[in-house]
Amino acid sequence: MEILELLNKKFQNKYSYLRVLDVEYNTLFKIAEITFLYPENVPDITNEDKQNISNFIDETLDLSNKIKCKFKRSFLDENIIKKSFLEYLKTAYPSVFSYDLNNYIDVKKINEIIEIYFSVNEITNIYLVSNNVVENSLKFLNKTFIGSFKINIIINNNIVLDDELLIEREKEYYSHVEPPKKVERYEVFEPTKLFGDDITPMPEFISAQDKEKEAVILAGKVSLLKEGTYVSKRNKLKGINEQSYYYSFTLTDDSGKLQAIYFSSKTNLPKIRTIKDGDSVLIVGNIKRGIKDLSVHIKSLSLCEIISKPKVQETKEIEKVERIEDVELESPNYTLPYKCVTPVAFECAKQSTIFEAPKQYNQQFLSNKYVVFDVETTGLDANRCEIIEIGSVKIENGKIIEKFQTLIKPSKSIPDEIIDITGITDEMVENAPAGVDVIMDFYKFCQGCIIVGYNVDFDFAFLQNLAKKVGVKFPNETLDALVLAKQKLYLPKYKLINVVNALGLELNNAHRAYADALATAEVLQKLNEI
Repeated sequence: MEILELLNKKFQNKYSYLRVLDVEYNTLFKIAEITFLYPENVPDITNEDKQNISNFIDETLDLSNKIKCKFKRSFLDENIIKKSFLEYLKTAYPSVFSYDLNNYIDVKKINEIIEIYFSVNEITNIYLVSNNVVENSLKFLNKTFIGSFKINIIINNNIVLDDELLIEREKEYYSHVEPPKKVERYEVFEPTKLFGDDITPMPEFISAQDKEKEAVILAGKVSLLKEGTYVSKRNKLKGINEQSYYYSFTLTDDSGKLQAIYFSSKTNLPKIRTIKDGDSVLIVGNIKRGIKDLSVHIKSLSLCEIISKPKVQETKEIEKVERIEDVELESPNYTLPYKCVTPVAFECAKQSTIFEAPKQYNQQFLSNKYVVFDVETTGLDANRCEIIEIGSVKIENGKIIEKFQTLIKPSKSIPDEIIDITGITDEMVENAPAGVDVIMDFYKFCQGCIIVGYNVDFDFAFLQNLAKKVGVKFPNETLDALVLAKQKLYLPKYKLINVVNALGLELNNAHRAYADALATAEVLQKLNEI
């Protein structure tokens, strides 16, 4: 990693033993957390060294957010390594090993060299070779521990495969593997190349961009176009302060929006500067994940004409639901009962008086149905962490009519810092339903509604990732109550509690999903009053 090279150059290899284990962005506290790994034979890193490293990284990365460095020792204990290796094999290759691996793996440590002896039969060895299992395992071990690893494969044809168990494991494995998806495209017209290569005018939908990939064709309208300057790290190291230019904008099609960025060469500066808000463009770029969100880094760009708005085929998502529940969720005759969480009628605990004038709301608010929700999770990364609570209310004709609330049992223990924030413990979720069962009930609860949250993108990402596990995708329009509050109120800070207080409302039991959802719903009502 480049940051380690710069660190070693700055401190003359004083910290050459360090390795980056993980980089995570804490959106709650707006902190970029970098976890370093160091070997067991190195003395504890002093507070002075930790401060020197943190200061250097903070200055080098020059981020607007605070950086926090963590340091974790790598213990080369045979039992720990064996346990980690076993868990990795069972997780990464669940359909392969139909026998007790524990009896066929031996780990021996000689100084810093770790020898792993792995006994398999000839049939399994063919699979290992063809799927690069040894190479992938070494990558896992080198990332998890600091040491030199060697995996020795021993052929033992006395190992008998349990065919029935193997078949069952294959079924279990493939039941969780999503079938390959056909890439949905639409047509744009009259592309005029601005820079880069000629582009086939058949872009994908922006809503389908959910992971990093290269050479993706997209199209849409340009908005919020900005020009910025920077000095490359290479020039900084050379003491050169020559400015380079980049351009960022929001690219929007009928299915969604995505942040786009282009680091311009001097040759293409006059060309990119002809682009303006409202233009329709066709681009080729690489989808990359930043600290927080995905964005597309542009390689080629053409102007184009979008004659008709692309329509995302939501029916394909419904077909997935039919295969799971054997019922059409969008049908007005949908009568399948809730599986494990049933919404209940909302009862307002606040006593109204005859002196209160009836609330009047704008027509747009009255003409839509809303589901206002909040989730509590085991962490901040929607791709790795899990939902432990969903709280939600439904608004119809301007009134809160129903609530949906449940704890959810995660697959792993709840971290201590999450317990401190939410008060939700492992004991509380022990008998709670699984997320894959809850999500179908919540999917039904949200039918025909606009989904609302406070900083909705964060919570909605967790919903969509859980929905993927059962083969569906929430097609609902979303509304961010935080954005609405910023448009209508002038406050020094826009945390939910600040907005609640400013509007004369109440928020009790903050950082619990239902309490936050109810407070957000009341904020939504208040901001739509006439």
